[in-house]
This record gives sequence, C-alpha cells and structure tokens, in this order.
Amino acid sequence: MPGWRSIRFRLSVQYSALVFGLGGALLGLVYLAVRRGLYSDEMMTHLWEGRQVVLDSGRVFELPAYQEVEIRAIESIYADIVLSQVTTFTLIAVAVLFLLSIVVGWIMSGRVLKPVGEITTVAREIQASDLSRRIALVGPDDELKALGDTFDEMLERLDAAFTSQRRFLADTSHDLRTPLAVIRSNIELVADHASSDLEDWKQAGAVIKRNAEAMSKMIDDLLASARLQTGKAQAVTVRLGELARSKADDFAPIAARKRVEVRAVGEDVAVSAVEIALDRALSNLVDNAIAAAPPGSFVEVGSGSIEGWAWLGVRDAGAGLPDDPGARIGLGLSIVTQIAEGHGGSLAAFSGKGGVGTTMVVWLPENGRDGHPPTSSPFTDT
Repeated sequence: MPGWRSIRFRLSVQYSALVFGLGGALLGLVYLAVRRGLYSDEMMTHLWEGRQVVLDSGRVFELPAYQEVEIRAIESIYADIVLSQVTTFTLIAVAVLFLLSIVVGWIMSGRVLKPVGEITTVAREIQASDLSRRIALVGPDDELKALGDTFDEMLERLDAAFTSQRRFLADTSHDLRTPLAVIRSNIELVADHASSDLEDWKQAGAVIKRNAEAMSKMIDDLLASARLQTGKAQAVTVRLGELARSKADDFAPIAARKRVEVRAVGEDVAVSAVEIALDRALSNLVDNAIAAAPPGSFVEVGSGSIEGWAWLGVRDAGAGLPDDPGARIGLGLSIVTQIAEGHGGSLAAFSGKGGVGTTMVVWLPENGRDGHPPTSSPFTDT
C-alpha cells in the first residue's frame, strides 16, 4: 500500500492540519494585535499629550512644538521596522510550525497505530489450520486494547469451532466406515462362495439390514445437525419436561430388555429451540445411557433451569467417563454437541461419585442469556 494512502499518513496530515491551523491562527492574531497597537491613534498620541515624552523610568521631557512632527515621523518609521520584523518572525514561525506538526503528527500517529500493526501482523500469520496464535496485546486499557482482546476472543471461538468440526468429521468418518465395512464383507462372503445357500443369504441380509438402519439413523442425525447449523430449521417453544417424559416412555421397553429402569425427573421449562433437533440429541443421550447402564440399574432423563440456563440431561449408573480426555466420543455425542452449540449452548459431561456413572447435560440459554453455563451437574441425588 502506498504511504500516502495509509491511515498513518492520513492521521499525520489531519494532526498537522489541526496543529498548524491553530498555531497559524494564534500567530496571525498576535501579528494583527501588534500591528493594531503600533498604528493606533492612542499609541501615536499617548506620549505626546502636552508635548511631553514619558520614559519608563517616569522621567518627563518637554519637547518644543516644532519637533513633534519630526519625532512622529520617526515613530512611524520605527513602527514599520518593528512590524516588518514581526512579519518575518511570523512567517518563519509558521514554516517551522508546519514542519514540526508534520514530524510530530507522523510520530504520534505511529505510536497510536502500533497496536493495530501488531494485530495485522498476527492476523497475517494465522492460518486456518492453526488458530492457536493470540495477539495478547499489552498496554493501557483503551479502545485498541479492547480491539486486541476482542480479536483474541474471536480466535478462541474460531479455534474451538474448528476443533469441534475436525473432531466431528473424524467421528463421522469412523462411525460410517464401520457399517459400510460390515455390509461389504458380508456381501463378499456369500457372493464369493458358490456353496452359499438361501440361509446364508438370509443371514447376510439381516446383518446388512441392521447396519443399513444404523447408517440411516446416522444420516438422519447429520441432516438434523446440518439444518440447525445452516439456519433452515424453525425454532418453536419446546417444553423440556414434556420432551424428557416422552423420551423416557419411548425408551422404557428397550431398557426393560436389559432390566434397566428409565424414569423422568426434574421440572418443566420452556425454551425457544428446534424441537426435532433437541429430540434427536436427547434420543442419542438416552440410547448411549441405556447401552452403558448395567442390568438392575437406572437411567434418569431430566430437565430444569439453573441460573438462567435451561438444561436437558441424562444420568446413568454405568462405568463412567474414560480417563483419557482426548478419547473419541463417537458420532452420536458429536451430533449432540453440534445441536447444543447450534442453540447457543453446550454439552457438558459429569462423572458420578467414585467415578461410577455418567451425566450428560445439554445447556440451553434462556431469554438471550450470555456467558458460561453452570459447572456442576443439575441432577440431585434422590
């Protein structure tokens, strides 16, 4: 970018114009005041009243009448000489003031814009694959510091979003690859053997059907998440308590086969959300909880509101969360995370007492609530 088009150059010109204009106006006023004083009638006649010259010391000299005209002429010449010197000094002062205002304006604008240069440098070095860089601007708590901090917060959100997307894609690829591999291997098994009979084809068909249904569920989850992320889904008023109770009733027969009890707890609360997306998220959480719950235990599906945050969660008495924080969470929980974040909330996981059991909670902001949701589990022991 050419120097004359830069913000620094424009700020320097504006600063210089302001200083030069004010300084020039002040010098001009001084010049006019001196000129007016030298040529004013009061000044010319003040010392000549009664043909007397009054010195600064107070001494008074009487002048003959015939000398007054000559001395007035000398006084006029002297005034012209003084005014000429003042004019020369004023022009020199204006020129020096102009140069100084340019230099000072350039230096001051450079100091003011230094944080902007740091922000620009970091922004140029940041790549989409690496958002870990931060500006970390130091200095007084002014507008530029606020700009740098805001940029860092934006990078933090982008980094979290990119990390979530990469993990989501990895989970999607892994979970879709498994049923595809099973389907392909079963087809190859019966197709490559001439001795395969009808019973073999039926068994292969049952395996293929089961895995195709699993893939269909995954695709439905992906579509629900995609609609939410693209803003194509319509938000309505959702009663979380009713959703929790209906989901507990839906999964009760499935859980009963494992001798697991599913029950709804908590209080009802209304939020503005995409109902089909929350339904999908809660289904994934309940399905995972039933799979993790040991026989003879329970699964609680709950809802409520704490500190301006609505919550929808599931608690089980299974083996608990893995010790490895980087462990793969699977496509189901990745979908839930996407749905929670699409509503402006988040998905939180809590371990039970002694590491037994897991609580998964979807936090949803109420009435435009901003900030961070509570850090403790909303479920209460009964």
